[in-house]
Amino acid sequence: GIVQFTQEECRCCYDLDEFIQDNDYVYVLFYSTKGRLNIDINAKFEQLAAEWKWSRIHFGRIDTDKDREMAKKWVEPHMVPTNVMYKFGRPVEVQPKDFEQIRDRYQGSPEGQKWMLTKYMGEDSDGSNLHYSAPLTTGKKHSKFVKSNEIALVGFFKRENDLHHKVFSESIWSLHQTIDRDDIGAGVAHVTMQSVIKKTKAQVPSIVVYLDGKAVEEDGVFAEERWSTKAVTEFLRQFLPLSGDAEEGFDGEEREDL
Repeated sequence: GIVQFTQEECRCCYDLDEFIQDNDYVYVLFYSTKGRLNIDINAKFEQLAAEWKWSRIHFGRIDTDKDREMAKKWVEPHMVPTNVMYKFGRPVEVQPKDFEQIRDRYQGSPEGQKWMLTKYMGEDSDGSNLHYSAPLTTGKKHSKFVKSNEIALVGFFKRENDLHHKVFSESIWSLHQTIDRDDIGAGVAHVTMQSVIKKTKAQVPSIVVYLDGKAVEEDGVFAEERWSTKAVTEFLRQFLPLSGDAEEGFDGEEREDL
């Protein structure tokens, strides 16, 4: 979700400076509650945060009228509304031509913001470091991925952010939170390009487990009619090299059912 930056004391209130030091990738909306433009940008920001909810990016916003002191370190009042990216505790400078691209080509849409986040905070063309599951956009990338990971967990979906993809993304995210370490002991990726799916002959939707570059034939595919975070997490967990402490962290909560 989106955190609110404010000097007020509350359970969901955060200090902006502390938050950007504590998290590697942070995307912040500086906004005012006045005017149609602020309402429009807030709505697009909320849509983006919902679509990338299970990514490594932390989303937050600050009301510059209410928390002027906290905001003024980073933006001038005349710049509001505006979005700022922070990578490893530092603000990311965006080239003027890319601001124009966001405005003119994308009209500030979530797709345009994803393009900008990937370009400026990503460490490769797909921004794989920004996600717990890497997007595999070509057959070559899929082949390289499964061969370069001793254990590879790959989801195949009809489209980006469809319901099955969301359950997969949440399950991977929750594995990382429960295990509480950056590396869960397996490479995780997903495919939504139909040409790649056709080449791999994978069922859609499904999750395929690869060991040493080869698909596991027996019980190595999850292609159930009903998908839930509990069922998907349990399926994935059996292939992970987890310690006893990590195993005890799972509470088996079922959070979404299809």
